Parts: sequence; structure tokens; C-alpha cells
Amino acid sequence: MIRKILIGFFVGMALCAVPASAQSIKEEIYADLNKAGGVYYMYQFKDHKVTQPPKGYTPVYLSHYGRHGARYLLNDVQYERSLGVLRAAHEQDALTPLGEKIWQEASTYFEETCKYRYGDLTPLGWRQHFNIAQEIYRDNKKLFKKHPFVTAGASQVPRCIVSMTAFCQGLTKMDPSLQIYEAASKAELDDIIPHSKDNPRRENVQMEEGRYKRKDPWGTDLKGFIDARVDYMAIAGRIFKDPDFPKPFRGTRAFVTDFYDLVFNMQCTPTDRSLMWFFSPDECYQLWEVNNYIHYMESAPTATVRDLPALWNLIDDADLKIASGKPSVRLRFGHDTAFLFLISAIGADGFDIVPDSADGISATWYNYRAPMAATFYLLFCKNKKGDVIFKMVVGGDEVKLPLEAVSGPWYRWDDLKALMERRFRQ
Repeated sequence: MIRKILIGFFVGMALCAVPASAQSIKEEIYADLNKAGGVYYMYQFKDHKVTQPPKGYTPVYLSHYGRHGARYLLNDVQYERSLGVLRAAHEQDALTPLGEKIWQEASTYFEETCKYRYGDLTPLGWRQHFNIAQEIYRDNKKLFKKHPFVTAGASQVPRCIVSMTAFCQGLTKMDPSLQIYEAASKAELDDIIPHSKDNPRRENVQMEEGRYKRKDPWGTDLKGFIDARVDYMAIAGRIFKDPDFPKPFRGTRAFVTDFYDLVFNMQCTPTDRSLMWFFSPDECYQLWEVNNYIHYMESAPTATVRDLPALWNLIDDADLKIASGKPSVRLRFGHDTAFLFLISAIGADGFDIVPDSADGISATWYNYRAPMAATFYLLFCKNKKGDVIFKMVVGGDEVKLPLEAVSGPWYRWDDLKALMERRFRQ
């Protein structure tokens, strides 16, 4: 199954590395090193264009997908993998003077800000979704003024449920009369995060070529990919008197990537502390390239289609809601993996371009496109003849799709459905 789908996807895409784009992405990261945190990057509120539908078309349905807002690191183990090694080195007098400074700052930060809050939504994350909801309301007043029925669903992870609640509160702040139904049911996981182990419709993951099997389409050696980019021993040598000190734990390479998680997740938490100064700009970019590759393997359709049911649910739901003739809104609150899969599958702003090797991934595909509280929606409009058009908005920006436009960012709904059929069913 996956082999057929991937072959179809490769055939339907442009296979090029686009080095000019790679340079611009690199420049973006150097200009804002927080982006080197990839999925730890924070949603950016900015001025953006709102293009009204062509004459004769009125909004009838809005289909949304939002990643949960800013969170702490996932669990105590994730903190222990960096802080635990630093603690052990501190107790054994194995840290350099710089390493001692890092230990003091990191341990104080953990005690002040993160302890007992593993995986939880941070106050910043709550505020993100509250504000995004109000932004979407303001940008789509014509639909919301019709008093649409709003359904909201979240994965069963608490940070997603709280994100949903914050978003819905943001909407009702704009219009207290809105009817909103919220749910966090296993029955909806196929729509939100299909590969979840709790999804009762999840397919058998043991099949060698099963739907949920992730596979590098180029046969890249991960260790070689990493070692060609990051000098882990040099980084560890600035922290530990012996750069091999982390070896008995999970190894030096693993320590550096775990420490990277700790450092870049700090932007997501309510603190003025930062350790990003430890990494040079070059190291930030190099570590991001490794992190970006890993997320590509988890989310891009060329590597996995484990979240494909979310795409079919999005399409089927839109057809049902539009056919009902009643204005409505569907809100979904999930995770970065499904978010990245969906915008890649649809091809938002070239996110469907397939590079000719793993080295070309960062030319056009960048995981900070799914920051904390990442949001996209499709706004559907209909005319009296029954023709349906839509536009896709990612992070507040109207995007270009690999389709012939009707006008500006507006495309025919039937054209997108036909494209998805060619890519993923044939």
C-alpha cells in the first residue's frame, strides 16, 4: 500500500532541490535563531492580507486544524536526559567552568518553571489559541455573522484539550451567542491524529509495508547525515572536561540533541532565562537540519502516510457540511505530525516538492512551519449555481496551491479533490 502511494506521490511532484530556496531558509534561521528550534518555534502574529471571494460567492464553511499551543518538554525523562547528565557531571566535578554556568542556569530554570509540568500547555500556549481564534473570527466575519454551528474536537492529550478550550473561549469572547460543541473522543482520532495508539480505527502497524511504516525514500544513513553536519564532540567539549562523559548515559550525540530540546523549548515557557547563547549560529542551523530531517521522516507523505485518514476525513467532512446548506465551522486540535502531513499532502506554498536526496529537504520543507499553535484552515464559498471554491490559510497567510487559481488565492474544490485522488488513491 505505502509503496504504491509513494510512487504516485513522487510521480506527481517536482523532484528538485531548489538551492536558492535553501539559501533563503538558511537566511531566515540566521535572522531569527528561534526558528532553529523547529517545532518549538512560536506562532507569529503579524499583519496579513485577507482576500475576499470573487463576486457572487459567499462563505459557507470553515475547516480548521490547529496544533496545540506552546508546551513544556514532553515528560520528566526528556528533562532528565539533559539535566540528569549535567547533574551527574556537576556532582563528579566533570564540568568545565562554562559547563558549571550552564548547569546552574538550567537547573534553576527547571525548578522555577518546568518541574511537574511535563507535556502541559504553558500560559503562553493558552494565550496563543485565545488570540488566534479572535484573529480568525475577525478575518471571517461574514461567515461568523451567520451564526454557524461550531464543532470542536481534540486529541485526548490534555494540552490539546486545553488549547481547544482556549480557542473556543476566544471565539465566544467575540460573539457570546455562538453555539460550540467540544469533544475529545477516541471516535474522532481518525480525524485529528490517526496514528495515535488510542485510535480504534488505527490499522495494523506490524506490516512491513503497512500504512504506518515510516521510511526514508532515499535510504539515507541517519548517523552519516548527522555526523556530516554537527560536531557533537566539540559541543560537548565546551561543557564537559571529557567530551565522552555522556557516553555511559545515552552517548554524546544523544546528549547534545537532548540539550538542544531543552534550550529551544525555553522560548515556549514563561521565563526570561535563555541558554541559546551557548550555541553558535552555525550550530543552531546544523542542529535544526538534523531535527528537520527527523520531522520530515515523521510527517512528509514521501516518507509516511500514517496520517492519511485525516486528509480523507477533512475532504469528506467538507462535502457533507457544504451539502447541508447550513453555515458551519469545524475545529480540530492535534499535533505537529498531522499538521505537517496535511499541508505537505495538499502542497501549501510548495510543501509538496520532493527533493532528489535527503540533503535537499531543507531547501523547501521546514518544520518551523508547524510552530507551537500552528494553524491552518480552508474557507469554502459557494455561488447560486452551486460551484464551490476555497482558499487555504496557513499561519494567517493565504497560500498558493499546485492548482489553477480561480482568482487570487481562491481555487476550485473539485480540483483539489481530484489532485488528492491522483496522489493518494491511484
